Amino acid sequence: MRRRGMLDFDVFFIDLDGVVFIGETPVAGAREAVDGLRRAGRRVFFLTNNSTLSRRGYVRKLARMGIRAEPGQILTSGYASAVFRRERAPDARILVVGERGLVEELEHAGLKTVDRAEEATHVVVGLDRRLTYGRLAEAAFAIRSGAEFIATNSDSTYPTERGLAPGAGAIVAALSTSTGRSPVVVGKPSPVMLELGLRLAGVRRSRAVIIGDRLDTDVAAGRAAGIKTGL
Repeated sequence: MRRRGMLDFDVFFIDLDGVVFIGETPVAGAREAVDGLRRAGRRVFFLTNNSTLSRRGYVRKLARMGIRAEPGQILTSGYASAVFRRERAPDARILVVGERGLVEELEHAGLKTVDRAEEATHVVVGLDRRLTYGRLAEAAFAIRSGAEFIATNSDSTYPTERGLAPGAGAIVAALSTSTGRSPVVVGKPSPVMLELGLRLAGVRRSRAVIIGDRLDTDVAAGRAAGIKTGL
């Protein structure tokens, strides 16, 4: 049987952090690779567990690096969390631990965000580089009171120009430790985000591939979703 080559696939799900860029620095050759796939008639979607920017925020970031994209071609863990929650609990009242990009995706999906534990039916946690103890405590109070605990992702680190920085998983771990609760994880390695991508792309699993840089998230997510993977 012939070994499948990259151009045997119709849809490419390409991870952003560590594959297309690191922080604000483009990865060498990434733009040319994306352009080459598009010239060959392949469809490209971008994936990221990083919820700090909305899809529109990532459109602007990619544009600064010379890569054209539309919001519908970008899947963030924040967007996936918003869709996941809207489809299951459209009346949810969500206490957010995360940055503006996550809040934007939740509110754009028609979900209500709140600031007090007493109001919350759900807690959604993403990377928050300005996290305060007060916000962490409010989330813990909500979870202990019965709010559903949702993690955009469980990455312990994420790549920056200075090296690996603590990721959303570090915040999730603090809440898990302090509440004794484990979250529902939406981002990679959970298949939820890729399942959403397959649905949006309208493509069979056999015609899609995910390209990433981590075995524990990108490759694991591809295997969980039943699609081919590449590093």
